[in-house]
Amino acid sequence: MEIEEHNETVNNFSDKAKADYKLVLEARAGNQKAFAELLAKYRDSVYYMIVKMVRNPDDAEDLTIESFGKAFKNLKSYIPTNAFSTWLFKIASNNTIDYLRSNKMQKNNISIDKPSPTSDN
Repeated sequence: MEIEEHNETVNNFSDKAKADYKLVLEARAGNQKAFAELLAKYRDSVYYMIVKMVRNPDDAEDLTIESFGKAFKNLKSYIPTNAFSTWLFKIASNNTIDYLRSNKMQKNNISIDKPSPTSDN
């Protein structure tokens, strides 16, 4: 089993992190229940972190789902140098920062086709 490869690191994990790693291994093997357990375990805390960043509950909900999608899609790249939760929160944080940057860029774009709200027309 893959857990032996990272035995030394995983042995230093808290019991919660060890349980998460076991769920990660099960999810990698295709166990849908393991995916559901990870989602249920972290959904609220990821959502609350994101809503603090974006200050919009609807955007935070979308970003939460998107973040879990990215994490689960890339689950095979998770290496237990840190706890799964640390890895997940980093993905969610980076995803949210990308969203905020993109939103800022869109707001800073000026259309040459439409008159600006401050023009004298």
